[in-house]
Amino acid sequence: MTANQNHKPALEDVLALIAAAPAPPDAQVLRAWMAKYPEFADEIVEFATDWVEMEVARAEIPVVAEDVDVVVNRTMSRVQALLDAAERSDMLTDLAADIHAAGYDFDSFQLTVNIDRSILDCLIARLVKPATVPAKLVSILADTVNRSSDRIRDYLRLPPQPVAAYKSRTRPDIKQADFALVVQHSQLSEADKARWLAEAPDPALRA
Repeated sequence: MTANQNHKPALEDVLALIAAAPAPPDAQVLRAWMAKYPEFADEIVEFATDWVEMEVARAEIPVVAEDVDVVVNRTMSRVQALLDAAERSDMLTDLAADIHAAGYDFDSFQLTVNIDRSILDCLIARLVKPATVPAKLVSILADTVNRSSDRIRDYLRLPPQPVAAYKSRTRPDIKQADFALVVQHSQLSEADKARWLAEAPDPALRA
């Protein structure tokens, strides 16, 4: 897990950091703040929206109330569009790429997460039934690749993909396995296997 996870700032500290900027955050900056503090994503969006509205209200050009309403509505629509675009671009579609982007190779990642290469390959190819994946593993993956737990869950719910190229013209029938079965067939020590097998599945993945 990340070294600083026990020293996360409070919401007011995060908002104070954002407010220190000379202007409201644009799409790129807003996305960065939300990715850095996913637990405060809703509050960050609300804060940014209020800031934009205040900037509009402070405009020096005199306008009537109806004009202000129109401008504010348009501004809020733009903010929402920026958030929607950020949401789409922030989707996790390649776990292997995220692992490397976080500064790991597969060997160091396996040691950090306490899994072996066979489990990692199954996770990358989404060959594990999502409803059987432990909540603890979701949390560790999220911390290690700097993603939210929801992004990890979304990735695990994507259709499975083959781990090797097939010569057949038809798409292979890819079977997903229970996480417990994947662990049992791994090269982990018996003690590590037992620890993973004792972990409860993530309830958010059962839906």
